[in-house]
Amino acid sequence: MKKIGFLLLATAFSVSMVEAKPSKSANQAKLTTAKDSVSYAMGMEFAKSVRENISHLPGGPFNETILFEAFSKVFTNDTTALAIKQGQTGDLIQNYLRAAQEIEVEKAKAKGKLFLDENKKNPNVKVTASGLQYEVIKEGNGIRPTANDKVKVNYKGTLVDGTEFDGSKDVVFELGKVIPGWTEGLQLMRSGSKYKFYIPQELGYGARGAGTIPPYSVLIFEVELLDVARAQVAPASNGAKFQFPAYQRIER
Repeated sequence: MKKIGFLLLATAFSVSMVEAKPSKSANQAKLTTAKDSVSYAMGMEFAKSVRENISHLPGGPFNETILFEAFSKVFTNDTTALAIKQGQTGDLIQNYLRAAQEIEVEKAKAKGKLFLDENKKNPNVKVTASGLQYEVIKEGNGIRPTANDKVKVNYKGTLVDGTEFDGSKDVVFELGKVIPGWTEGLQLMRSGSKYKFYIPQELGYGARGAGTIPPYSVLIFEVELLDVARAQVAPASNGAKFQFPAYQRIER
């Protein structure tokens, strides 16, 4: 709903300032004073602003003729012939954007569900009770982490269309502080393993998305679990400590 509010404000701001649509005359405006030049420049900026904002609204293209007609009437205070009462405009725009957003949400969810339904037909893909799908690329023989442990991984993340949105090597993090699909999935792995995870949006970033990840996206991750650091109970003043056995051996 924050997105709806932003689009509503952006649209209202832009439309309230855009200059009336010019005639199709081939003659350019004569700018004889500094105020003429500023007025013309403002018109250019207002037009650019409203066009950019409208281009991001759902359901386009919008009817520019009607838009400029409404602006002209309000700008010249000719409010007697308005097709919509001015007090109704905010709700009308907000309701439109809300309905359009709901349609986009359902499309995104349906796209993800269709992908997962087809993907689980692959005999190499396993599905957990939560709906997480995974494929074993290489099975290791080390220890499995718990949600309280730290892990060291290499990974690459893509969307269902193949777009890569993230990837890194030798990353260390606490397993209980990432998206649910990772927390669950990595606990299936032994160190030395490489798995491919297909994470439903409910176990990923859901409605909020993240960075270049659109809302309600299914996420695909190739993850190599390099090492596991067991959480060790420590005095409350020091907090939890972690120990990577492999690192200990290297340091010696």
